[in-house]
Amino acid sequence: MIYKDNKINNITCRFENSALEKEYIDHLWYDSLFRNIKIIIGVAYFVGLFVIFDDYKSLGSLSPFYIGYHIFSWIILVLFLFAKEDLKKKYYEYYFMITFIGFMNCGAWSYHFSPAEFPPGEGVVVIMILFGLIIYPFGFINSVIGTLLTAIPFMIMLIGKGTMQLPQIVYLFFLPFVFIVLSKRSIELSDRRIFLNGKIIESNRKLMQETLKRYFGETLTEKILLDEGELKGDNIWISISFTDIAAYSTIIEHMSPETAVKFLNEYFTSMHDVIEEYNGQIINYIGDSVMVVYGAPKKFEDHELIAVKCAIAMREKLVELNKTWDDKEFSRYWKNHGIDQITARTGIHTGSVIAGNIGSERMLQYSTIGDTVNVASRLEQKNKDFGTDILFSHKIYTSLTKDLYDEAEYRGEINLKGRDTGTKTYSI
Repeated sequence: MIYKDNKINNITCRFENSALEKEYIDHLWYDSLFRNIKIIIGVAYFVGLFVIFDDYKSLGSLSPFYIGYHIFSWIILVLFLFAKEDLKKKYYEYYFMITFIGFMNCGAWSYHFSPAEFPPGEGVVVIMILFGLIIYPFGFINSVIGTLLTAIPFMIMLIGKGTMQLPQIVYLFFLPFVFIVLSKRSIELSDRRIFLNGKIIESNRKLMQETLKRYFGETLTEKILLDEGELKGDNIWISISFTDIAAYSTIIEHMSPETAVKFLNEYFTSMHDVIEEYNGQIINYIGDSVMVVYGAPKKFEDHELIAVKCAIAMREKLVELNKTWDDKEFSRYWKNHGIDQITARTGIHTGSVIAGNIGSERMLQYSTIGDTVNVASRLEQKNKDFGTDILFSHKIYTSLTKDLYDEAEYRGEINLKGRDTGTKTYSI
């Protein structure tokens, strides 16, 4: 999901949309952030033990304030480690702010109020800047706050002990602080822009796939993407059906264009659900007609039988749809013109076809061509002569299971234009 409000605040370096900022943090968390946090905690507390030991040697003794803080820091460490992941993601910056600022200030003020010399010297100021702006996992604003609240107390302590002179603040603190802050800001902004671009690319990819699925169906879309849009022509054996709405012209004659579109969309949506259930691949919508292929582009056995079962299921679905239209009184558009209910006619044939992308180099369409397609189309039209709604060829008939085979009724042999031999027809 790409949010309309995806601006990045130039001061905080965060997305102004809180939900998008949360997604960004989640992305960082699972990518590398949580791993880095565990490393920082491990190293910080390991090094911290040596610092405490060194402070004890230098100071001679540890004040109740010093001891109390470190006990407190271990308690919140345990609480953080055992907190739920959502809480860790939400509060990790606050945890590090408390421990980082607290630890550094504890040391700085302990030496400030002690006659003991501070061993590291003035170079520690630069270390505070590096810790606050680079090493610790702070956002831009928190990194600046954390750096200032640690470096400034150390400078006060160092100046008070004569280890650092006021003029040194410029090149020991001010210059490195400014340059690293600008670098930190640039990185924060850049990382979020890269994340946003990735989200946009992913969103466009999903939109493309969803659009392809709406136009070509899930199976064909997967094959298009898998074959990088090639879908070269294959000579394969499949079953094809054509289904038309009976008296379609009369039905929509008195409908407005909007109503006609609504009617067709409701009809095709219901039929699509059934066709998809039986693994049919819708090739084309032509007016009120839908052309369906069984066995391509995804091959499967018994597609002749499946095509007939699907046609029967579509007929049953249309009965349910008529009842829905009656309940909504939408059926008035045809009942007021002498048509009691919507019926459809289906023609089914099986045979060898060429299936693949057909068209120009600039615009292609997955389709099937061959005699099998023509026969299926003409069988659909012959339903009018026989007064039937599902008509199929002898090749389909011989592929039926016993229950459907016994139920099928022979309708006679017909001569189809362009064919030298007659075609035996059956209805069910």
